[in-house]
Amino acid sequence: MPDVREIDVSGYRCSRPVRVGNIATDQAQHGVYGDIFETAARFVECGNILDASSAETLSHLADRCADSWRQKDSGIWELETLEHYTMSKVSCWQALTRAVCLADAGQLPTTCRDRWARERDRIASWIDENCWSQKRQAYVLHPGSERLDASLALMVRLGFEGRKRLAKTIDAIESELGRGSWHYRYSGAEKEEGCFLACTFWIIEAHLLLGRQGRAHEMLTKLESTLNRGVGILSEMIDPQDGSYLGNLPQGLSHLAYVMTMDVLSTSPPSKGEAFQPA
Repeated sequence: MPDVREIDVSGYRCSRPVRVGNIATDQAQHGVYGDIFETAARFVECGNILDASSAETLSHLADRCADSWRQKDSGIWELETLEHYTMSKVSCWQALTRAVCLADAGQLPTTCRDRWARERDRIASWIDENCWSQKRQAYVLHPGSERLDASLALMVRLGFEGRKRLAKTIDAIESELGRGSWHYRYSGAEKEEGCFLACTFWIIEAHLLLGRQGRAHEMLTKLESTLNRGVGILSEMIDPQDGSYLGNLPQGLSHLAYVMTMDVLSTSPPSKGEAFQPA
Protein backbone atom coordinates (compact mmCIF):
# COMPACT_ATOMS: atom_id res chain seq x y z
CA MET A 1 0.00 0.00 0.00
CA PRO A 2 1.36 3.46 -0.85
CA ASP A 3 2.22 5.50 2.22
CA VAL A 4 -0.73 7.52 3.49
CA ARG A 5 0.22 11.12 4.03
CA GLU A 6 -1.51 14.38 4.84
CA ILE A 7 -1.09 17.34 2.52
CA ASP A 8 -1.36 20.99 3.41
CA VAL A 9 -4.38 22.04 1.39
CA SER A 10 -7.86 23.08 2.39
CA GLY A 11 -10.48 20.41 1.82
CA TYR A 12 -14.11 20.99 0.90
CA ARG A 13 -15.54 23.56 3.32
CA CYS A 14 -12.11 23.59 5.00
CA SER A 15 -12.36 19.94 6.04
CA ARG A 16 -9.22 18.50 7.62
CA PRO A 17 -7.13 16.45 7.30
CA VAL A 18 -6.65 16.03 3.56
CA ARG A 19 -4.90 12.72 2.88
CA VAL A 20 -3.27 11.08 -0.11
CA GLY A 21 -3.66 7.31 -0.07
CA ASN A 22 -6.18 5.03 1.61
CA ILE A 23 -5.66 3.86 5.19
CA ALA A 24 -8.25 1.10 4.66
CA THR A 25 -6.33 -0.65 1.88
CA ASP A 26 -4.88 -3.40 4.09
CA GLN A 27 -7.75 -3.62 6.57
CA ALA A 28 -9.63 -6.83 7.31
CA GLN A 29 -13.34 -6.13 6.79
CA HIS A 30 -15.50 -9.19 7.36
CA GLY A 31 -18.54 -7.48 5.90
CA VAL A 32 -17.27 -8.45 2.44
CA TYR A 33 -18.33 -12.06 3.07
CA GLY A 34 -21.95 -11.13 3.55
CA ASP A 35 -21.95 -8.83 0.50
CA ILE A 36 -20.51 -11.49 -1.79
CA PHE A 37 -22.88 -14.25 -0.71
CA GLU A 38 -25.90 -11.96 -0.74
CA THR A 39 -25.04 -11.08 -4.35
CA ALA A 40 -24.71 -14.75 -5.28
CA ALA A 41 -28.00 -15.61 -3.58
CA ARG A 42 -29.85 -12.79 -5.39
CA PHE A 43 -28.28 -13.93 -8.67
CA VAL A 44 -29.67 -17.43 -8.18
CA GLU A 45 -33.06 -16.15 -7.01
CA CYS A 46 -33.39 -14.40 -10.37
CA GLY A 47 -33.21 -17.76 -12.14
CA ASN A 48 -29.51 -17.93 -12.85
CA ILE A 49 -27.10 -20.79 -12.20
CA LEU A 50 -23.62 -20.56 -10.70
CA ASP A 51 -20.92 -21.97 -12.96
CA ALA A 52 -18.47 -24.52 -11.57
CA SER A 53 -15.63 -22.04 -11.18
CA SER A 54 -17.78 -19.53 -9.27
CA ALA A 55 -19.20 -22.31 -7.08
CA GLU A 56 -15.70 -23.46 -6.17
CA THR A 57 -14.58 -19.91 -5.36
CA LEU A 58 -17.63 -19.32 -3.17
CA SER A 59 -17.09 -22.60 -1.34
CA HIS A 60 -13.53 -21.57 -0.48
CA LEU A 61 -14.80 -18.17 0.69
CA ALA A 62 -17.39 -19.84 2.90
CA ASP A 63 -14.64 -21.96 4.45
CA ARG A 64 -12.54 -18.86 5.03
CA CYS A 65 -15.49 -17.08 6.63
CA ALA A 66 -16.12 -20.07 8.91
CA ASP A 67 -12.47 -19.88 9.97
CA SER A 68 -12.10 -16.12 10.40
CA TRP A 69 -15.34 -14.87 11.96
CA ARG A 70 -13.81 -15.18 15.46
CA GLN A 71 -11.09 -12.68 14.57
CA LYS A 72 -11.24 -8.94 15.07
CA ASP A 73 -11.52 -6.64 12.09
CA SER A 74 -12.03 -2.96 11.19
CA GLY A 75 -15.74 -3.31 10.56
CA ILE A 76 -18.10 -1.80 8.02
CA TRP A 77 -16.95 1.71 8.95
CA GLU A 78 -13.24 0.99 8.33
CA LEU A 79 -12.26 1.97 11.86
CA GLU A 80 -8.60 1.95 12.83
CA THR A 81 -9.19 0.10 16.12
CA LEU A 82 -9.59 -3.65 15.63
CA GLU A 83 -12.61 -5.01 17.50
CA HIS A 84 -15.19 -7.77 17.38
CA TYR A 85 -17.66 -5.46 15.64
CA THR A 86 -21.21 -6.72 15.87
CA MET A 87 -22.04 -5.91 12.25
CA SER A 88 -19.02 -7.88 11.09
CA LYS A 89 -20.28 -10.94 12.95
CA VAL A 90 -23.73 -10.40 11.46
CA SER A 91 -22.17 -10.25 8.00
CA CYS A 92 -20.37 -13.56 8.58
CA TRP A 93 -23.64 -15.08 9.80
CA GLN A 94 -25.31 -13.73 6.65
CA ALA A 95 -22.61 -15.24 4.41
CA LEU A 96 -22.84 -18.71 5.93
CA THR A 97 -26.64 -18.59 5.98
CA ARG A 98 -26.66 -17.89 2.24
CA ALA A 99 -23.93 -20.48 1.61
CA VAL A 100 -26.04 -23.18 3.27
CA CYS A 101 -29.08 -22.18 1.21
CA LEU A 102 -27.04 -22.24 -2.00
CA ALA A 103 -25.67 -25.67 -1.14
CA ASP A 104 -29.17 -26.97 -0.39
CA ALA A 105 -30.30 -25.61 -3.76
CA GLY A 106 -27.55 -27.54 -5.56
CA GLN A 107 -25.60 -24.39 -6.42
CA LEU A 108 -22.58 -25.10 -4.18
CA PRO A 109 -20.80 -28.34 -3.27
CA THR A 110 -22.27 -29.86 -0.11
CA THR A 111 -18.99 -31.22 1.25
CA CYS A 112 -18.70 -28.52 3.94
CA ARG A 113 -22.39 -27.63 4.14
CA ASP A 114 -22.89 -28.99 7.66
CA ARG A 115 -19.82 -27.16 8.94
CA TRP A 116 -21.13 -23.90 7.49
CA ALA A 117 -24.44 -24.51 9.25
CA ARG A 118 -22.73 -25.18 12.59
CA GLU A 119 -20.63 -22.03 12.37
CA ARG A 120 -23.67 -20.01 11.30
CA ASP A 121 -25.50 -21.09 14.45
CA ARG A 122 -22.45 -20.43 16.63
CA ILE A 123 -22.18 -16.90 15.26
CA ALA A 124 -25.85 -16.20 15.99
CA SER A 125 -25.47 -17.47 19.56
CA TRP A 126 -22.26 -15.45 20.03
CA ILE A 127 -23.97 -12.26 18.86
CA ASP A 128 -26.91 -12.74 21.22
CA GLU A 129 -24.67 -13.59 24.16
CA ASN A 130 -21.99 -10.93 23.67
CA CYS A 131 -23.35 -8.04 21.59
CA TRP A 132 -26.65 -7.33 23.36
CA SER A 133 -26.58 -4.66 26.07
CA GLN A 134 -29.14 -5.01 28.83
CA LYS A 135 -28.39 -1.44 29.85
CA ARG A 136 -28.98 0.03 26.40
CA GLN A 137 -31.62 -2.53 25.42
CA ALA A 138 -29.92 -2.73 22.05
CA TYR A 139 -27.21 -4.49 20.11
CA VAL A 140 -24.08 -2.37 20.44
CA LEU A 141 -21.09 -1.51 18.28
CA HIS A 142 -19.00 -4.30 19.77
CA PRO A 143 -18.89 -6.34 23.01
CA GLY A 144 -17.75 -4.33 26.02
CA SER A 145 -19.02 -1.09 24.51
CA GLU A 146 -22.25 0.81 25.10
CA ARG A 147 -21.92 2.67 21.80
CA LEU A 148 -24.59 2.23 19.13
CA ASP A 149 -24.10 1.51 15.44
CA ALA A 150 -26.72 2.54 12.86
CA SER A 151 -25.62 -0.17 10.42
CA LEU A 152 -27.21 -2.71 12.76
CA ALA A 153 -30.55 -1.63 11.29
CA LEU A 154 -29.53 -3.97 8.44
CA MET A 155 -30.04 -6.94 10.75
CA VAL A 156 -33.76 -6.66 9.99
CA ARG A 157 -33.29 -6.91 6.21
CA LEU A 158 -30.87 -9.80 6.58
CA GLY A 159 -33.37 -11.83 8.59
CA PHE A 160 -31.50 -12.09 11.87
CA GLU A 161 -33.80 -13.68 14.41
CA GLY A 162 -35.26 -11.86 17.40
CA ARG A 163 -37.86 -9.34 16.31
CA LYS A 164 -38.24 -7.81 19.78
CA ARG A 165 -34.51 -7.14 20.20
CA LEU A 166 -34.24 -5.78 16.67
CA ALA A 167 -37.14 -3.37 17.26
CA LYS A 168 -35.57 -2.14 20.49
CA THR A 169 -32.23 -1.66 18.73
CA ILE A 170 -33.88 0.48 16.05
CA ASP A 171 -35.55 2.59 18.75
CA ALA A 172 -32.25 3.09 20.57
CA ILE A 173 -30.47 4.07 17.34
CA GLU A 174 -33.16 6.60 16.50
CA SER A 175 -33.07 8.08 19.98
CA GLU A 176 -29.29 8.53 20.22
CA LEU A 177 -28.03 8.82 16.65
CA GLY A 178 -30.93 10.73 15.13
CA ARG A 179 -30.61 14.45 14.41
CA GLY A 180 -33.75 15.86 12.85
CA SER A 181 -34.48 13.71 9.80
CA TRP A 182 -31.01 12.12 9.65
CA HIS A 183 -28.72 9.78 11.59
CA TYR A 184 -25.05 9.49 12.48
CA ARG A 185 -23.16 6.28 11.79
CA TYR A 186 -22.29 5.46 15.39
CA SER A 187 -22.05 7.02 18.84
CA GLY A 188 -19.54 9.86 18.85
CA ALA A 189 -19.53 10.41 15.08
CA GLU A 190 -21.20 13.79 15.52
CA LYS A 191 -17.88 15.16 16.79
CA GLU A 192 -16.18 14.77 13.43
CA GLU A 193 -18.69 14.36 10.60
CA GLY A 194 -22.23 14.85 9.34
CA CYS A 195 -25.11 12.41 9.30
CA PHE A 196 -24.73 9.43 6.97
CA LEU A 197 -27.57 9.28 4.43
CA ALA A 198 -27.57 5.50 3.97
CA CYS A 199 -28.15 4.98 7.69
CA THR A 200 -31.45 6.85 7.58
CA PHE A 201 -32.67 4.77 4.63
CA TRP A 202 -31.65 1.57 6.42
CA ILE A 203 -33.64 2.62 9.45
CA ILE A 204 -36.71 3.45 7.35
CA GLU A 205 -36.43 0.08 5.63
CA ALA A 206 -36.16 -1.65 9.00
CA HIS A 207 -39.34 0.09 10.18
CA LEU A 208 -41.15 -1.13 7.07
CA LEU A 209 -39.99 -4.72 7.54
CA LEU A 210 -41.00 -4.59 11.21
CA GLY A 211 -44.50 -3.54 10.19
CA ARG A 212 -44.08 0.09 11.25
CA GLN A 213 -45.30 1.59 7.99
CA GLY A 214 -46.64 4.68 9.71
CA ARG A 215 -43.27 5.59 11.17
CA ALA A 216 -41.51 4.87 7.87
CA HIS A 217 -43.87 7.15 5.92
CA GLU A 218 -43.49 9.85 8.55
CA MET A 219 -39.71 9.77 8.14
CA LEU A 220 -39.87 9.76 4.34
CA THR A 221 -42.23 12.74 4.33
CA LYS A 222 -39.68 14.74 6.31
CA LEU A 223 -36.98 13.85 3.79
CA GLU A 224 -38.88 14.91 0.68
CA SER A 225 -37.62 18.50 0.53
CA THR A 226 -34.02 17.31 0.82
CA LEU A 227 -34.29 14.43 -1.65
CA ASN A 228 -36.07 16.48 -4.31
CA ARG A 229 -33.45 19.18 -4.62
CA GLY A 230 -31.22 19.66 -7.67
CA VAL A 231 -30.94 16.78 -10.13
CA GLY A 232 -31.45 14.05 -7.54
CA ILE A 233 -27.82 13.17 -6.86
CA LEU A 234 -27.20 12.11 -3.27
CA SER A 235 -24.08 12.70 -1.22
CA GLU A 236 -22.47 10.53 1.42
CA MET A 237 -23.39 12.76 4.37
CA ILE A 238 -25.50 15.76 5.25
CA ASP A 239 -25.21 18.57 7.78
CA PRO A 240 -28.30 18.14 9.98
CA GLN A 241 -28.21 21.83 10.89
CA ASP A 242 -28.49 23.40 7.44
CA GLY A 243 -29.06 20.41 5.14
CA SER A 244 -25.89 20.97 3.10
CA TYR A 245 -24.29 17.94 1.53
CA LEU A 246 -20.98 16.63 2.91
CA GLY A 247 -18.56 13.86 2.02
CA ASN A 248 -18.35 12.02 -1.29
CA LEU A 249 -20.65 13.20 -4.07
CA PRO A 250 -22.21 11.29 -5.67
CA GLN A 251 -22.27 8.40 -3.22
CA GLY A 252 -23.41 5.06 -4.64
CA LEU A 253 -24.24 3.61 -1.22
CA SER A 254 -26.71 6.41 -0.52
CA HIS A 255 -28.49 5.73 -3.80
CA LEU A 256 -28.49 1.96 -3.24
CA ALA A 257 -29.95 2.35 0.24
CA TYR A 258 -32.62 4.69 -1.11
CA VAL A 259 -33.57 2.28 -3.92
CA MET A 260 -33.74 -0.66 -1.51
CA THR A 261 -36.01 1.30 0.79
CA MET A 262 -38.31 2.30 -2.07
CA ASP A 263 -38.46 -1.31 -3.22
CA VAL A 264 -39.62 -2.46 0.21
CA LEU A 265 -42.03 0.46 0.42
CA SER A 266 -43.63 -0.50 -2.89
CA THR A 267 -44.64 -3.87 -1.45
CA SER A 268 -45.84 -2.64 1.95
CA PRO A 269 -48.34 0.22 1.53
CA PRO A 270 -49.63 1.77 4.76
CA SER A 271 -53.02 0.81 6.11
CA LYS A 272 -55.70 3.49 6.06
CA GLY A 273 -55.48 5.65 9.14
CA GLU A 274 -52.38 3.82 10.36
CA ALA A 275 -50.40 5.51 13.12
CA PHE A 276 -46.90 4.74 14.30
CA GLN A 277 -46.82 2.63 17.43
CA PRO A 278 -43.53 2.37 19.32
CA ALA A 279 -42.33 -1.08 20.35
